[in-house]
Amino acid sequence: RIFRVASTRASLRRKERVLLLRDPWLMSQSLMQLLYLTPPALLLWHDFGHGSVALILGPVLIMASGQLAGGLAWLTISGEDAPDLVGSAPVAPSQLLRAKVEAVMQCICIIFCPFVAVLALTSRFQALVTVTGILAAARASTAIQLWFRSQAKRSQFRRRHTSSRIATLAEALLSITWAAAGGIAAAENPAAIVVVALAAILLLAVWRLSPACRQ
Repeated sequence: RIFRVASTRASLRRKERVLLLRDPWLMSQSLMQLLYLTPPALLLWHDFGHGSVALILGPVLIMASGQLAGGLAWLTISGEDAPDLVGSAPVAPSQLLRAKVEAVMQCICIIFCPFVAVLALTSRFQALVTVTGILAAARASTAIQLWFRSQAKRSQFRRRHTSSRIATLAEALLSITWAAAGGIAAAENPAAIVVVALAAILLLAVWRLSPACRQ
C-alpha cells in the first residue's frame, strides 16, 4: 500500500475509525440500536411518497443517532485501551479529543446519510430538519460522554451505563427531546422552538451537574 502523508488530525481520525472497526463485537452491540430503524424504513419503502411516513422516520432517526453517538463516544473517549501511550504523543490533549469527536460524527454521518437521502425524496424540508436533529442529538450525547468521561476497558461496554446514572438518563432524555423537536419542526409547528429551548436548558443543566463543570 502506498504511503500517504496526512495531517495530524486526519491521522488521529483514522486511528479512531480503525479502533471502532477492529472489534466487531463491540460495534455490533452499539449498532443493535439501529434495529429500531427497520420498521419505519420498511414503512417508508411500502408507502413511498406519503408525508406521514417522513414524520415518523425523522424522529426515529434522530433518537437513534443520539443513542448510537453516545455508545461510539464512550468507546473512543472512555474505552481507550492505551491512554498513557496516546497521552505521550506530541499532540495537545484538546486535539486528541477533537479527533475522537470528529471520528464519532463521521461514523454517524456515514450510517445515517442513506436514510436521509431516501427521506429527501419525499420532502427536502423534512430531510433538512432530520439532518439538523441528527447532528444536534449526536453532539449532545458526545458532549455528555466528554463531561462524564472516566477511564474504563472496552470489554466493559455493556456495563457503561452503570458508571453514571446522570449521564445515562440525560443521554436518553436529550435524545427523546431532540426527536420530539424534530418531529414537531417537520410538521411545521412553531412549538418546535419551545422544545429546542427545553433541550438546550437540559443540556446546560447536565453540564452544571457534570464533573467537568466542577473542575
